[in-house]
Amino acid sequence: MDPGLQHARSPRTPCPDPAMHVPPGSVASHLGGTSRSYFCFITATLALCLVFTVATIMVLVVQRTDSIPSPPGNSPRKGGNCSDDLLCVLERAPFKKSRAYLKVSKHLNSTKISWNEDGILSGVRYHDGNLVIQFPGLYFIICQLQFLVQCSNHSMDLKLELLVNTKVKRQALVTVCESGIQTRSIYQNLSQFLLDYLQANTTISVMVNEFQYVDTNTFPVENVLSIFLYNSLD
Repeated sequence: MDPGLQHARSPRTPCPDPAMHVPPGSVASHLGGTSRSYFCFITATLALCLVFTVATIMVLVVQRTDSIPSPPGNSPRKGGNCSDDLLCVLERAPFKKSRAYLKVSKHLNSTKISWNEDGILSGVRYHDGNLVIQFPGLYFIICQLQFLVQCSNHSMDLKLELLVNTKVKRQALVTVCESGIQTRSIYQNLSQFLLDYLQANTTISVMVNEFQYVDTNTFPVENVLSIFLYNSLD
């Protein structure tokens, strides 16, 4: 056989695979970095899920959005234990350093809601309708107000705004008496919540567009502003 042909038919030497020559130390370092990245991601995800789980539980305790017509008879409709449940959650929770639970004042005369100071105030100051933060950290804030509207022949918008300092961070808006039919009264609940990092001396306040319809008689315990420090720096 021709030596040149025999040489052509001989199998080629396989090319070395670069992956087969990666130093063991590099592989271990890469796997270690990947594991740390996954661990940090999973930890952050679980912490975020925990925060929103707590927020969801608190909101479900107070969330009531349906308009309720006036009950028959002369006896007024009594509020449920919705806000009482919120108070129980606040008292039993391990958030003791900074928290507040205030009921609405019976003497409202402006769109900025004022609150009674005889509630819970721990690590938080109250001044002129504002809750003033004393310790920086991640706070959960929730407000609930009950409105009693005497419907006429036109619709009406009710709005609740949750402010941090002077900036509106959350708002709830609902239109009542849309049917145009005069009824005796409509009960409407508005609530809103916020999870935010707040610095010391930050103020929290609540504004409404129709303060004269905030019901301070039938539902005295259903109009509350509550906050607690969820996580601090120390």
